[in-house]
Amino acid sequence: MNRSPWGAILGYYLIGVFAAAQLGKMSALAPLISAELGLSLTTTAAAISLLEVGGATLGAVAGLLASRLGLKPTLLAGLVCLALAGFGSGMAQGGPSLLAWRLLESLGYLGVVVTAPVLIAAAATPATTGLALVLWSTFVPVGLAGGAWLWAGAAGVSSWRMAMFAGGGLAVLALAASAFAHVRLPPRPMAAPLHGARASRAAWLLAASFGCYTLFEVGLLALLPTYLTREAGVSVSAAGSWTALASLATIAGSFSAAAWVRHGGSPRGPMLVSVGLPALLLLGVFVKEPVALQVAWIAVLLNAVSGLYPSLAFAWLPAAAGGVAQMVRANGLIAQFGASGSLLGPPVMAWCVDRWGWPAAAWCGVAVSVPCAWLALAALQQINRISPARRTP
Repeated sequence: MNRSPWGAILGYYLIGVFAAAQLGKMSALAPLISAELGLSLTTTAAAISLLEVGGATLGAVAGLLASRLGLKPTLLAGLVCLALAGFGSGMAQGGPSLLAWRLLESLGYLGVVVTAPVLIAAAATPATTGLALVLWSTFVPVGLAGGAWLWAGAAGVSSWRMAMFAGGGLAVLALAASAFAHVRLPPRPMAAPLHGARASRAAWLLAASFGCYTLFEVGLLALLPTYLTREAGVSVSAAGSWTALASLATIAGSFSAAAWVRHGGSPRGPMLVSVGLPALLLLGVFVKEPVALQVAWIAVLLNAVSGLYPSLAFAWLPAAAGGVAQMVRANGLIAQFGASGSLLGPPVMAWCVDRWGWPAAAWCGVAVSVPCAWLALAALQQINRISPARRTP
């Protein structure tokens, strides 16, 4: 009797959600940590953003190393780093030690996000691969929201240090479950020298498009609370709630993408809508005289539509890579470009605002959406050229 692949798929997905929860964890605990350790705003912000540094600088290298060292060892090493960083952060006595543990955490996060979607694709059947990767595309918003809620609740019950220790304990549980789980690995490609391995042209195009998307999306979500507070007169707590709702709204787009992939529709139309319509809606968010509820709901709708794009991008990833066996290298590129966009988005949009005012943030998003769409279309063209008999899902 054939076993359903969904148990393994959900297991790896939850590990990815746990890794992404480290994004929301530091944001939720930052006020408590900075108050006790006497951290400056700059140090606190650096601690929050450091999780993306590993992906932005080492994503492609991590994908290559994982393809050579093995998926499961890389995943386990990532979980070890997350566990050590959780326990170490709980014992931090100052800014330097906290940043050092956060940097180790970024390496653990990278180890998980480079390998987990490949393991999901390997566990899935050909008929379920697209849907499984659509599910994977939701791990960041789900993890970010869940992490903020879970760690804030844990700190409210005890302290931020105990919340950090609890996170380390969860990482140990995930490590134990992964170590003893049966893993159906994809066939490993022939090892290539580190300097000679190349991802496909389609993978580079898709990764670059994904980087443009994350610059747009993360820049919007990073500036939205400040914009709602300063320009629309919304309270800090309400602005945070609207931003969380906007982030979670991307999951609605993922459900739509799942239905589209399941019915085998052409991806070009949904992709163009998911990139073009949010860019136009952004012009209704960052305006000179905002009406609070109006711009907040537009931001939520914008994110619901844009959620189509990452789901489609991950569904295309095996085809762009040339098969599951080569997918880990392509996923490393996705991680690097995505993390780079996440790091660049907030400062680039903020610079536009400082120079030309809030509407400039919207026009920045419009400008970024153009190469995002063009690169995605070019990636689709390359995918269909690689395997004309098997069109992109």
